[in-house]
Amino acid sequence: MLLPLAFLLLGLWERQRGAGDWAEFSAEHDRLAGVVADLEARTPRDGRPDYRLHFRHDGKNYGGPLAVVKAREARDRAGTLVSVMNWRRWLPPVAIAGGGIAAGLSLLVLLAGASLARLGRGSRDALVGGFSLMRRLLPAALAAQILAATAAFVAVVAFEAGLLLQGGLEGDGMKLLGIAAVAVGATLLAAGGALLGLRRALDAFEPDPLPILGRPITPAEAPGLWRLVEGLAERMGALKPEAVVVGLTEGFFVTAGPAVLEPGGTRLSGRILHLPLPHLVLMRGDEIAAIIAHELAHYAGGDTAYSQRFLPIYAGVGRSLDAVAARERHALGLLGPSLRLGRFVMERFHLAVRHWSRVREFAADAAGARVTSTEAAARALLRSGAVSTRIAETLAAAAEAPDAAPPDLVAAVLDRAVEHGLDDPAFHLEVEQAHPTDTHPPTRERIATLGQALDADLLSAAGLTPPPHALGQLAAYFADPAGLCRAASADFLGAVRERDAAFRAHLEAKAAEIGTEERVLRANDRPRGLVLAGAGGLFGLVALAVAVFGIPGILPREATVVLAAALTLAILMGGVGAFVLSRGEPVILVLRPEGLAAPGLDRTIAWSDIADLDLTGTHSGLVMRVLLPPAVPWPERRPGRPAAKLDPKRRIVTLPLPMPRGMNPQGFADLIATYQSAAQARSILAGTTAAAPVTEPA
Repeated sequence: MLLPLAFLLLGLWERQRGAGDWAEFSAEHDRLAGVVADLEARTPRDGRPDYRLHFRHDGKNYGGPLAVVKAREARDRAGTLVSVMNWRRWLPPVAIAGGGIAAGLSLLVLLAGASLARLGRGSRDALVGGFSLMRRLLPAALAAQILAATAAFVAVVAFEAGLLLQGGLEGDGMKLLGIAAVAVGATLLAAGGALLGLRRALDAFEPDPLPILGRPITPAEAPGLWRLVEGLAERMGALKPEAVVVGLTEGFFVTAGPAVLEPGGTRLSGRILHLPLPHLVLMRGDEIAAIIAHELAHYAGGDTAYSQRFLPIYAGVGRSLDAVAARERHALGLLGPSLRLGRFVMERFHLAVRHWSRVREFAADAAGARVTSTEAAARALLRSGAVSTRIAETLAAAAEAPDAAPPDLVAAVLDRAVEHGLDDPAFHLEVEQAHPTDTHPPTRERIATLGQALDADLLSAAGLTPPPHALGQLAAYFADPAGLCRAASADFLGAVRERDAAFRAHLEAKAAEIGTEERVLRANDRPRGLVLAGAGGLFGLVALAVAVFGIPGILPREATVVLAAALTLAILMGGVGAFVLSRGEPVILVLRPEGLAAPGLDRTIAWSDIADLDLTGTHSGLVMRVLLPPAVPWPERRPGRPAAKLDPKRRIVTLPLPMPRGMNPQGFADLIATYQSAAQARSILAGTTAAAPVTEPA
């Protein structure tokens, strides 16, 4: 909101200046028109030149016929400037209107968003209706705000650029006109960037599909599971899911928004129930039923509209706005205020969403307990936390070495759980279970709301290690459980390999940015040497002139002092300049793929040995400070080389550096960062290559 207000205030200020500038140039034009009329009236009619005619303009005097010509030129230039100043008077109202509209829209959106979100905390229907209204109105409001701010910005810059035309349209005036054109062009380019970003900002209010790593399961593939789900939905009076998806990485959840399944990119919409295969093995039947009933409760009663109409759209809009904000780095900030405004509205609604999330989760827990039992629902909450660590450990190990992972990760999860047991459920009492589109209260609060006593028997039952034959209970749900588990495992490992391949390609590109050759950075001393040598030569000429011709008007003794001073300066400056030039362009730093080498140090400092590196600009160049860890070999100073300050106690190496040839401070810093990134990329690549399993030939 501050940026539109700034445009508004600038517009008010420019309106006063614009009127004053127009009046000033109009008066000047009228004066010059009168001068021209007077000179023309005094010009002889017979064509004879009259050198009594005079015209003074811009500090120059003109006489005779030239006076009339120059007066007319000055009058015409003034007329052009009057037209320009008249045109400029139309720009401040545009800035005022644009800034005012943008600021007004910001205030309106702020008040409406805060008010509707506050109403949403009192009623879930009000929350759904309020967000639906904001979702329809906010894109149009943001679009109008961006257009208004862009118009105001262009008007402000164009108004100020008009001042550059005061020098006239010839010579320097044309140069200033070019500068004005560049200024206005840059403004229009920025405005174009804002308008291009506008489309992405508007697209943010169409929810992004939810990515799910899993595969859909038909009733033919999972007859027992579909019977369980449909039976629970019928008993609860809930809508049945239109698709069931199973996977390895997520927990139990339902969604009603668009989703995309990976791998393959299959798109789903409507009511979707996701079930994690590892949980179906590690948890008991009544626990699974309680959790599925909990999820189906979101499709029952008053929760249906919230789950289907509001929550997926709300979550999708939030993901989209985050993505747009993360990639917007252009438009000179014109798009930023609108995106921040959208984020503010989402944050206001988020408070109401968190309130109703608690309410609906408690209600869903109670619904799950009604179709199973309170004890089963509470035990399911505890056990889902107790099994999560073994699942995460197994999947993390598989992701670390996908080629060595077992083909059935569900069976591997069970083996790990049998071998190591489950976590103590008490460790997870304060945990909020993860959910891709919603939030959950802590487990302790959910059990307390159920009215179930959190005693030792319940904790013991929830943490009981599953039997080794627990994998067999999948047969009650799926027609081919072993094949499904292997397929889901292959999906997971394929996604891991795809991620690793993309990461490796990124690392290889980083490592290739610097190549394998070293880069020698040299000091840019030649200009300084030439300046010093030239100054020495100039003082030498002065000394020679004083010696030969003397200095009129001063005593010989004083002339001798001047001669000695000039000769001394000539020798000093010329000598220093000659010395600098004789050194050529000395090496100040050598950047190698493995590390950096400085002429003043006896060893190369490996990039991997640097704990921290900072650069500071000075009047003479740069100062590089390198922090080395205690375990790293400490370099020593090489005698007769450029100074390097070593602080062994603090483990800091300080290198004063002149500015490298052909570089500025930012370019030098970017180059150092590139070498560090490349070294880190090579180190990671070397580690992954060393960790890769070796396959023996058949």
